[in-house]
Amino acid sequence: MAQQKPGKTNDDVYKRKLFYDNGIKFVQVKGRLTNEYKPPSPVMKSATNTHIKASAGMVNQGTSHYQVTLQFLFSSKEEYADWLQYIGAEHKFYDEKGTIYLGVVTGDLGIQSVEQESKYLITVSLTMIRKQDFEFRHLYQFIDIENHWARNYIDEMQQRGLISTYESDGTEVQYFQPEVWLTRAQMTAFITRTYSQIEKVLRGY
Repeated sequence: MAQQKPGKTNDDVYKRKLFYDNGIKFVQVKGRLTNEYKPPSPVMKSATNTHIKASAGMVNQGTSHYQVTLQFLFSSKEEYADWLQYIGAEHKFYDEKGTIYLGVVTGDLGIQSVEQESKYLITVSLTMIRKQDFEFRHLYQFIDIENHWARNYIDEMQQRGLISTYESDGTEVQYFQPEVWLTRAQMTAFITRTYSQIEKVLRGY
């Protein structure tokens, strides 16, 4: 069973991280978060859909939106330039609970050069919407369960974050190994994640 990181979940991989769409996939912004973190703040718009930049595909997707301000430290001009060329693209942000927000950069960037202009401190504001419960955090198909009788159950567990789909180095796991016995550590991790999932449901997120 795919439990290469028995002590961590997919949430631990993504918490408090920002990604941008490069046209092929979402890529993590390379800068390091440096400011005091504040969760996205809701801005309610009752009975009105929020329209967020049609070019990023964020039209009519919710009745409220969220504001979040982040500060990143880029260790080189190249790292900053990699992200800057996609500044107008759709962004994806995972908060401290692993909840996903989608949106776009709004307003001007706050730019400071530090350490003799060798690094860049960037403050960015984003307007975002929270993904709905039915839109799963990550869907990656294991290549060894296509014809397995438990495929639907495995997919559901993966979608709920009960199964780790990443190696310790961050690469995706390709094989679920459904016929391999669980170790004690893997079983403990699975039960712990199940309790965490139940707690999320009971708390309403």
